[in-house]
Amino acid sequence: MRTEFGSWDMVAARWVLRLIPSQALPQIATDALEAGLDSPPLRELAGELHPTLDASGPLFEEILDEIGVGIPDRSRAGLVLARAYAVEITDGTLSPYEGARQIWRIQIDVEGLMPELGPFVYWASEWQEADGAGRRQQCETAIRTAALDLADAP
Repeated sequence: MRTEFGSWDMVAARWVLRLIPSQALPQIATDALEAGLDSPPLRELAGELHPTLDASGPLFEEILDEIGVGIPDRSRAGLVLARAYAVEITDGTLSPYEGARQIWRIQIDVEGLMPELGPFVYWASEWQEADGAGRRQQCETAIRTAALDLADAP
């Protein structure tokens, strides 16, 4: 099942990185119910009118556990999200620079250096500083190459 935030693994990654607002949790639960999943916690969360992270967050994590989606640590969550951006770069749904910028944000937000993301930080920075179309094109090519490598990594 997919939600507006992606697959369940993506939802868990976005949750860990605090990229899903509490107001979105009832809709995610409703989507899961409509897709055929059902449990008392799902129904309870779908019916929340004023969800808060304090009240709805633990319920949401219980739902993830029930459906067998592990809650990753921040580094793993960052890598899951970065790989998703890498796929979008390679399939052309996200521009190389914008994708690299999003991955750069992950590198900043996640504690600990993630060497897999270093090329994106470098090439996005170079793209920003480029003074000509030729240099920007070179940066975009390098970003696409890094995206292919990250998307194909185990």
